[in-house]
Amino acid sequence: MRTTGTVRGSGLRRLLAGGTAALVLALGLPGTAAVAQTEAGTGTVTGTATGTAAAHEALLAAMRAEAGTAAGGDGIPGIIARVHRDGTDWTGTARSDTGVPDRDPDRPYRAGSITKLFVATTTLQLVGEGRLRLTDDVFGLLGPVLKTNATQGCNPATWTCFDPPGPGKPPITVKDLLSHSSGVFNYLADLSFLATAGASFPGLPDHSAQQLVDEGANHGPQFAPGTSMAYGNTNLILLGMIIEKVTGRPWAEEVDRRIIRPLGLAHTVLPGSDPVLPGPHDAFYTNYLRPRGVFGHLSRPAADWNPSIGGAAGAIVSTTGDLITFIRALLGGRLLPAEQLTAMRTQLNPNRVGTPGPGLPGIPCDPALTWPECIVNPAISTVSSGDAATPGHWYAARPWKSAQADVGLGLTRRTLTCADDSTVVLYGHNGAAFGSFSYLYATQDGSHAIALNYNGDWPLWEMYSLNGILAAEFCPR
Repeated sequence: MRTTGTVRGSGLRRLLAGGTAALVLALGLPGTAAVAQTEAGTGTVTGTATGTAAAHEALLAAMRAEAGTAAGGDGIPGIIARVHRDGTDWTGTARSDTGVPDRDPDRPYRAGSITKLFVATTTLQLVGEGRLRLTDDVFGLLGPVLKTNATQGCNPATWTCFDPPGPGKPPITVKDLLSHSSGVFNYLADLSFLATAGASFPGLPDHSAQQLVDEGANHGPQFAPGTSMAYGNTNLILLGMIIEKVTGRPWAEEVDRRIIRPLGLAHTVLPGSDPVLPGPHDAFYTNYLRPRGVFGHLSRPAADWNPSIGGAAGAIVSTTGDLITFIRALLGGRLLPAEQLTAMRTQLNPNRVGTPGPGLPGIPCDPALTWPECIVNPAISTVSSGDAATPGHWYAARPWKSAQADVGLGLTRRTLTCADDSTVVLYGHNGAAFGSFSYLYATQDGSHAIALNYNGDWPLWEMYSLNGILAAEFCPR
């Protein structure tokens, strides 16, 4: 098969072919591990600390609940997790009761929008080097990429177009792209584009960056830059194009040169248009574009498909180990100057979007910063979730009251209010792809981090599930 623009971590295929022993050696971990087994799930401790397996039992129980097909479970075939805390790594797996095999937490998966963290970090490195400014505008950097002809790039409902900046026409800046306040339509929210992709799956065609931008630009401006917020993959495609313009190298090569190789992420791949997921790998299943509540997950394998549809917004392949290394390096200050790292974490999009979260005593649901969620645990708070089908009883064992997500410069801040009214603030990103949901979060300094992957893409209550799993690991017990 033809491969376009594939960038791979050094020694990826050799290490993966070598199996678990090679992975353990590559990560610098001991070859002998203590294993704690539970029904439909296992947990493994690597490192020197003792008693860690028991400390993660709540997390493993939450994973098993999500994998189950009982009321409230999503029937995910398999979930893998890796946690780093106090110098120790723990890995765990959970599987559904549908007869699927256990997963291997060291194997690669498609991490979707976690790609955005790598691209945002590379962009801010260029800002720190003085080669790019947050105030630089897209038109000045790339020219008319959002309006390549007279009929493109206009919104017929508002009579606005992606014209060069000028009087009454504010620029779309690099900061707008990072904070999803550009007003550019998300190309993956175009139902006709998505339907075409679904119909051709897994034989997806190649998509160039300009083609993906065109899909978003065809809808015209959704709002004036900097005045609102709408999460969109087109923003990151544009940042990838900007990285190439500034450096003279494709965005994937620049991410590899600046992040993947220096951190030794030997299992991380920026695959271009190569549809083959590096092996050995677990099985993955898609229910994408099917009606909500219809599982049908074992009928459509989803390991191999052309990831160019994600590009700089969602093409990355990685492992729990590599992603833990990356988020710890990022938040620990190894990848960005202090000024840019602080900006990434603290320059939150201030625009009011969506529905303000319910006001509850001790729960920090700030209506001015609600994006797009301020989710309340109905079992603990007794406040309705707004979804009549929400199986509230499922959350009774989850030690959280509410969760709010806010967008920084390419980074998501997630604030959990725990059952005891304490709060936990985490930083990271979610990632979705055909057959795969991924999550990467850590405390502010990166000392406590988690990487998760589901090998099915149909969680009905995704944010409830994620918040419950994060609370099981990070909230006091």
